[in-house]
Amino acid sequence: MSTEFRAIREAEQEQCLDLWCAAFRSDSRAYFERYFYGDVEWLPYYTQVAVVDGKVVSAVTICKRTVACGDLRLTMGGIGNVATLPDYRGHGYNTECLKRAIAIMEADAMDFSLLGTGINAYYARVGFATLPVEHLHGTIRADFAPRSTTLPSPEARERGQGVRADCTVRPATADDLPAVRAIYDAYNRTRPIAVVRDEAYWRGWVRISPESVPDTLLVAIGPEGEVLGYVRHQIHRYGGYADVSELGARPEGEAETTAALLEAAAARIQAAGEQSLYFSIALEPTVLSAVDGIVEARQWQTRTGGMVRLLHRDNLLRSVAMGLNELWIAAGRPRGAVTFETPYGPTRLDANGAFLSVEPVEDATGALPQAAFFGLLFGLLPAEQATPDAALHPLLSTLFPPQAFIYYWNGDGF
Repeated sequence: MSTEFRAIREAEQEQCLDLWCAAFRSDSRAYFERYFYGDVEWLPYYTQVAVVDGKVVSAVTICKRTVACGDLRLTMGGIGNVATLPDYRGHGYNTECLKRAIAIMEADAMDFSLLGTGINAYYARVGFATLPVEHLHGTIRADFAPRSTTLPSPEARERGQGVRADCTVRPATADDLPAVRAIYDAYNRTRPIAVVRDEAYWRGWVRISPESVPDTLLVAIGPEGEVLGYVRHQIHRYGGYADVSELGARPEGEAETTAALLEAAAARIQAAGEQSLYFSIALEPTVLSAVDGIVEARQWQTRTGGMVRLLHRDNLLRSVAMGLNELWIAAGRPRGAVTFETPYGPTRLDANGAFLSVEPVEDATGALPQAAFFGLLFGLLPAEQATPDAALHPLLSTLFPPQAFIYYWNGDGF
């Protein structure tokens, strides 16, 4: 029996699609095809395979993405489609493919890796750390009634009659897409860890183009016909719930636009017979306010399927330190030093000198876990929750202020 571990070859792509469909028991071949044919960043060595006697039996693929994180732009390697054919499991094929994928991300100088899983212990063996995320959901209120989607006439508006906001919500058309893309860019300019999307990515990966506008994409239109914001929603029949999966709004009138969009999405979900609603969006104050008018009560679910991993001992921390020096100086140079665990050994961020500095260290005493670093970096974890050491709170709060974290927009999933 011959076994090879290597990059996929063009002639094997269709065989790999068969593998993924079989391993995940999916008949949605088009979903997997986008990894090869819809991702402008994909390269053959980003899909590592195990080939036994000429047959592709196991595969792991990397989705390279540029993502926002405050004023930083980071390169992420998303791990997707980790799969082995049932008859070939238990021989370490997938683990070897995964190790090779990590080595490739390291060599390509990506900043970090991200994946979603239900078998966290498996990935922890190769350096990934679980990043818990709180998700908001609730049951649509029995008395829920969305605002009208018809703009009042100028005369009615003068009399104070009509809707509460000067916008109407309707399904998007091809003509709306340039404005939707512009709103996405502005809304997510600093938001961890939103993908920087170009037009080819919208078409090939997110699969929204003038030729294909999903009816789950709604836009809010202002009095002059301008697009004020957009929302996407999904209904998961197999799970008995629905979610608002993406949202964007212009800053002017954001609260009213957000409320109108979320109410319109909830109304469609309710009309389809679903009552359980998740909000897989950034939980800005405008969102939370609107949610309270839609669901009976806020409920929270901690999801632990997300895992993250550094791809170098100190590269990302050095980039963060360089980018945050001015912020730290402007805050009066709060002092302290914090050590983080990494898959390569502990690394220290030191704020006791004239500038922030980063260096590998041997002593891991008191080191914060890798997940804490990412929780802080993504604005997900307040300093008080990251460490009980109150002396470090001013430093960490300065360097890592809370942000409206999304984890990952649904359309970018891999």
